[in-house]
Amino acid sequence: MADKNTGAEEKKGAKVKAEKADSQKKSSAKPEKKKAKKNPFKSAGKFFKGVNAERKKVVWPKAKETLKNSVVVLVVVAILGVAIYAVDSLLALGLKGIKQAKESTSVSETVDDTAQSDSAAEAETQAETQAAE
Repeated sequence: MADKNTGAEEKKGAKVKAEKADSQKKSSAKPEKKKAKKNPFKSAGKFFKGVNAERKKVVWPKAKETLKNSVVVLVVVAILGVAIYAVDSLLALGLKGIKQAKESTSVSETVDDTAQSDSAAEAETQAETQAAE
């Protein structure tokens, strides 16, 4: 009985190995594709037939619809133009204010202010040390 089972297992193993070898041969072999040469005139004819079919599907708007859509576009452009102008004006005004504030405060004034505050702090410190003595 053991001999029968081993023989069956050997046959199965041989089949599996044969299938793996066949699959490797198939994957390594380059598939041959035979390309039929296309007639360029037939291809061009099909293209223009398709273009003509799509052209027939186009629906053109009526004059009233075109006028209405044009007015809507012009109104939206005008509203956006005014909004952009307003934002630009506010930003320009803010930058002018910053520039004027910078020009009104010079470096020498800032140094003088610092020096005065330093001398006032020294005077307070001296007064405190004298009071402590």
